[in-house]
Amino acid sequence: NGMIAVTVAVSADGQLAARPVVRPFGVPVEVDRDDFLADATDAATRAFDAGADEDRVREAVRLAVRRCATLWTGKKPQVDVALLKVTG
Repeated sequence: NGMIAVTVAVSADGQLAARPVVRPFGVPVEVDRDDFLADATDAATRAFDAGADEDRVREAVRLAVRRCATLWTGKKPQVDVALLKVTG
């Protein structure tokens, strides 16, 4: 089923510092990779909630990206979400 790594950069005030970065590994989306990445990135962005705690943010983003991948492939890849705190 593959694996998807998602990195979410969060600013000091808890807002998105940049668009999430989505990297699929072994997920069968080669033909439409760019379109899939755009959809998965949009899903991760929409799922981000600046007011939620880190665990809820990770889980919401994970589920949103996994749902997107399932719609595209019919498979349920493992999704790992890393929150990167940006300072300065």
